[in-house]
Amino acid sequence: MTDSIVYNVSVEMIEKYRGRNLIVRSHDPSDLVKKLHEKDLNRLSNVQIHALGVGIDDLSGWEYAVPIDLVVLNPVTDLPLLYQYAPLLANHAIRVSVPVVPGFLNLAKLAISLDFSVKLEVLQPARTLVDEMIQLAHYYLHQSTVSKPIEYFHSMFLAFYHNTPITIWTIQEEDPTRVRYITDQGEEALSKRFTEMGSTPDRVAFIKESIETPAAFLEECGTCEFRANCSGYFKWPRKDYSCTGAKAVFHMLKDAALELRKDLAQLGERGENRS
Repeated sequence: MTDSIVYNVSVEMIEKYRGRNLIVRSHDPSDLVKKLHEKDLNRLSNVQIHALGVGIDDLSGWEYAVPIDLVVLNPVTDLPLLYQYAPLLANHAIRVSVPVVPGFLNLAKLAISLDFSVKLEVLQPARTLVDEMIQLAHYYLHQSTVSKPIEYFHSMFLAFYHNTPITIWTIQEEDPTRVRYITDQGEEALSKRFTEMGSTPDRVAFIKESIETPAAFLEECGTCEFRANCSGYFKWPRKDYSCTGAKAVFHMLKDAALELRKDLAQLGERGENRS
C-alpha cells in the first residue's frame, strides 16, 4: 500500500512530502529543528545527519524526542566526532550508520561503547573488511557489555533464532517495496547506494529479478542456503562478486542463533525435570 511507503528526503523537500511517512536528512542539524513541526512526528521514522562536524546546539535544545541517525562518511575522521552526540541520549535514540570501509570496526565499537546502536552500510566488502565484519559479529554475539543492536547482525540473528522470514533488503531499509529514496535533485531511486553506483535499475524489473527470484539469473544464488535471507543483496553492483565472505557472516549468525535455541531448550527441560 502506498501509505506504508517511507520516503527518505532532504529537509529542503519537507513541504512537498509532508504528510507521508518520512526519513528526513540534512547536513545542518539546525535545519531539522527549524523545518520539522510537531505535526510531522507521527509519520517521522528518524532524522539523518550527514555532516557530523557541524554544531549541534540546536539539537541539544530540541523539544521533540526524535530518533537520530548519524551517517558517517569517513570512519577515521568522523570517529572523534561521535563524542559530542552522547549528551543527546537523554532525549533521543541515536544510531550510527557506518560504511564498511577501512576504519569502520573501531568506529562501530566506539559507537556501541557510547550506547549508540549501529547500522553497517555494506556493499561488496573485500576479504580484509569481511574479516573485520566477522570480528564485529563475534563482538556483538559474545561481548557482555553490548546492549544496543548492530545491524544487520541483530535482526538476522533474531530471524534465525525465531525461524522467521526476513531479507537483508528489509533490515537495511532498502526494500524497494517499502522505501523510496529521493535524491537531492528530486529524483526517485531504489536506495542511496544505487545513486552512489551511478545507475538505478527499473523498480518493477529489479524487484522481480533481483529480490523475488535472484536464483533465476544468478548461479551462486541458486545454490546458496541463504538466498531467502539475502535475495541477491550482495550481487550489486557486480554480479560476479563472490559471496564467500558474506555467507561466512550468515553462518556465524545462524550457528549462534541455533546454539542459543538449543541451550534454552535444554534449560527448559532441566526445569521441567526438577519440578
